[in-house]
Amino acid sequence: MKINLSSFLQCRFNIYLCKTLGWSFAFFYILILGRLYFILNRRENSKIKKAIKSVFSNRKQIHSIKTITKEVFRGIFSHYYEKFFNVYSTSHTLRSFVHTHMKAEGLDAIKQGLAKGNGVLLITGHFGGVEFIPAFLGAHNIPVSIVAKFKTRKLRDVSLEQASHFSTKIIDADHTPNIIKAIYNDLRENRVVITQCDEMDEWKPYSHNRIFFLGKQVRLDKTLNILSKKCTAAIVFGVMHRSANHQYKFVATSLEEMVQKYQRSIDMPIGAVLLKYMERYIYKHPEEWYQWKKYTALDAYVPYSTVRDKPTPIPILKPLLGKIT
Repeated sequence: MKINLSSFLQCRFNIYLCKTLGWSFAFFYILILGRLYFILNRRENSKIKKAIKSVFSNRKQIHSIKTITKEVFRGIFSHYYEKFFNVYSTSHTLRSFVHTHMKAEGLDAIKQGLAKGNGVLLITGHFGGVEFIPAFLGAHNIPVSIVAKFKTRKLRDVSLEQASHFSTKIIDADHTPNIIKAIYNDLRENRVVITQCDEMDEWKPYSHNRIFFLGKQVRLDKTLNILSKKCTAAIVFGVMHRSANHQYKFVATSLEEMVQKYQRSIDMPIGAVLLKYMERYIYKHPEEWYQWKKYTALDAYVPYSTVRDKPTPIPILKPLLGKIT
């Protein structure tokens, strides 16, 4: 059976060692294990490198692409460290870490959305310290719901226990008959429901609605448009930006603010606006996106007509003000 990086790192011995020897040790231990994994798994290693080169070949010099690639791998290892720490640290340790290592920019976008009483649909991606978003919001007494899948029953039990300390409700995708209904129910309870816009292998594409994403013209995923039309929740885009020395900044932007900041986005589907916003972060901080190995999944959504015809450009977000830091 082929083992992936997540399973490789989360074997019982590694979990035991990290918890026993402390989280400072755990970070460096995961870096070593991660490098070993990619030495052994050359195919996945090559897939990530090719994806980065494909996206940045017309934007960066060769030496810059090599630097980005090195940082991307370190970002992937950081993600798995954060995943470990988020689940297996004590609730006291995690809460203390949230208060000492994380700050917020735009948290009012979520609070104002909740003030309307219809819940908040918080859109994020596989970016930065995304694992910490529920604990961060929970530590600010904001009720959160997330959809998750678990590889083992032990991981599920530990995650549910940790979530209970941070006002977080987990919608178990493997034990919930109707996930969309569960999301709507939690929004009606005026909770923040977190979902990701870059889960590419789960997209439900339109037949004709297209978008340029990371250099490829693809059919737009309809999931977020369907969710937004069937509920009255406020829509907010947010990321947990990772910086040096294990510092983080949660950045949240309301849909209304995104529309104001960008030309022509008012005429674009909500799903397109959110995906282009995600793309903006990926271009700015490629080392924080850990979906590079799935970049080729976009090929499944390339319209057949683009093989024969020249692509017709669609509106692309153009900044009017503001910048990513």
